[in-house]
Amino acid sequence: MKLIPSNHAASFGQTHSNASSLADALLLAKLGHDLRAMYTDVTDEPVPHELDALVTQLHAVLGTDSEGRS
Repeated sequence: MKLIPSNHAASFGQTHSNASSLADALLLAKLGHDLRAMYTDVTDEPVPHELDALVTQLHAVLGTDSEGRS
């Protein structure tokens, strides 16, 4: 998980609920970064041969054009 340094100056003088909201926002930012990195890694990989063959068979059974898929 990418580490984002906490900013203690940003929470100076804030109530506990505001400081908690800041911590939640930082956590969500870290989670979003990690999810984007994970899905980028997955979507950049080529489609496995077995899956591509299965999709081709499904298109043949359904009578749809296999070239139109993305």
